[in-house]
Amino acid sequence: MGNQSRNSIFVSHDIYAREMTIPALFAAQVAHCADDTAVVQDDISLTYGELGRLVASHVTALRAAGVTPGARVGLLCGRSILGVAAQLATVSIGAAFVPLDPAGPKVAATVAGEAEIAALVCSPDLAGLAKEVAPRGCPVLPLTLIADETACFVPDPGLRADDLAYVIYTSGSTGRPKGVMVAHRGVCRLVRGQSYADLGPDQVMLNMAAVGFDASIGEIYSALLNGGRLVILPDAVPSLDRIAQVIADHGVTIAYVTAGLFHVIAERDPRILAPLQQVFPCGDVLSQPHVERMRAALPDLRMINGYGPTENTVFTCCFPIDDRWDGGPVPIGYGLAGDRLLVLDEARAPVADGTIGQLAVGGPGVALGYLGRPDLTAAAFVPVPGQDGLFYLTGDLVVRDAGGLIRFHGRADRQIKINGQRVELDSVEHALRADPAIRDAAALAARREDGSRRIVAFVVADAGTTVEAVLAGLRTRLPEAAVPARIDLRDALPLSGSGKVDRKRLAAELDAPRPARAAAPADAGLRATIRAVWSEVLEREIPDTEATFFDLGGTSLQLIAAHAALQARLGRTFEIAKLFQAPRLRDLERLLGEAPAIDAVAAQRMRMARRRGQG
Repeated sequence: MGNQSRNSIFVSHDIYAREMTIPALFAAQVAHCADDTAVVQDDISLTYGELGRLVASHVTALRAAGVTPGARVGLLCGRSILGVAAQLATVSIGAAFVPLDPAGPKVAATVAGEAEIAALVCSPDLAGLAKEVAPRGCPVLPLTLIADETACFVPDPGLRADDLAYVIYTSGSTGRPKGVMVAHRGVCRLVRGQSYADLGPDQVMLNMAAVGFDASIGEIYSALLNGGRLVILPDAVPSLDRIAQVIADHGVTIAYVTAGLFHVIAERDPRILAPLQQVFPCGDVLSQPHVERMRAALPDLRMINGYGPTENTVFTCCFPIDDRWDGGPVPIGYGLAGDRLLVLDEARAPVADGTIGQLAVGGPGVALGYLGRPDLTAAAFVPVPGQDGLFYLTGDLVVRDAGGLIRFHGRADRQIKINGQRVELDSVEHALRADPAIRDAAALAARREDGSRRIVAFVVADAGTTVEAVLAGLRTRLPEAAVPARIDLRDALPLSGSGKVDRKRLAAELDAPRPARAAAPADAGLRATIRAVWSEVLEREIPDTEATFFDLGGTSLQLIAAHAALQARLGRTFEIAKLFQAPRLRDLERLLGEAPAIDAVAAQRMRMARRRGQG
């Protein structure tokens, strides 16, 4: 249920774009909605008043550790109430938070060093890991959910809308990550005074995005700056059953879902999203067949395609997938209120409607630049003749029609989206060549049937180098989204007439029809069934191997798909944790062979979700 009693405070677009900050809007909700539920995580819930006191307590801890306005604070909390409170505490004293992913400690350590964080906040269970991630001399603050009951949330009155709120790191073409600096005004303009969705106080928002993915910013502040309720799904890799359970049990009404996960849900069970009123499938190009399947299954669900680079604060355009959709490629939509969108040619002059050009965006959502990278900032955030302020050059090629509707037509560079997260293919090649066993490498993007992308790396390596060893090394240097789905070891890479790697020839290999994989017969043994599912999900033949699912290039999203497919193939339910406990074929065969016919807990969750979805 939503918060029916809430008297949320709304402001006009012009006012918040110029003057509002995250703490100011949150303080207004604490004052007017103190007794209403603000945030829920499993069986823990806090009202706005309780969350305000927790934030105030964290403010005291940060100040005691020497954190001052303008400093940057690393957050190693995962998706949690603690993480949300730490974000609000950090921005309330004029500092900026830097999300760090506990699942990738080496990447987190690199980001923490690049950001020159002044302190690292963590949950108590991650204190040991935090000491490994924190730069030398950086204080580590294990905070808890215990609040000072006398504390009062009062944000720094000197905060301005242009002050830095957070830094999120994205892939860099040289292998060095880029820290996007986002101001308070960007977040406030995203969640207040907009018409792309109903973000009112009765909405219950799901927080499911990875902490280093800026969709999480949209989830958290769409709820908490509008007096809504935030429901946190803390599982690092939730199964479809778990997602269905949390949505149904907590009355979730609105959710962001990456395009990849949206496609998996559309294929496996669209009814998972039945309790929702609104869903944002976002982060990549949407597959038309999957959108059509979801519309047919849930005609009353409002689907909104959300598009936007991190450099323009989560969303730049939105498109309601309703009767205006013609059934072709899903448009990225119309610009948000207050944003200024231009379609430019190579000379940065506007092109005529109907002509392909690069999308540039100006206005309050535009980031402050890249932290410590003035060269990259100057190249991407540019003046446009005849326009006020700087515009961010997205690198996306688009066409705008006379009515302002924008359609995506690809990239002007080698940047792609993987499960909603931006990846520079050049950074993948840089990471590959950092391995002393690799002599040459080329990374390309291959298109899946559902329209999403996967990375394929062609590698020339020393004798005896294995695919598993290459992938293991990459995982220490790259975030999960940037690790190739396939490694193709070969003796040499094809060269063009100029002596450079012939990427067109490699791309032609990727585009060549692949032989269909034979499905395992219905009476196949358990091991053969698991192999068949792995082959289906990883889109290649999997041998009877000792390699783990992740050694073979599997990602968290593919693990969710494999779990759902195995449940369907075996006709029973089991916890997704079993796939982590036994990531090898032989171990999973043994574990599933010992499992009861039905995991009672998982089955009960599934039944509850289905019943509520049909109600």
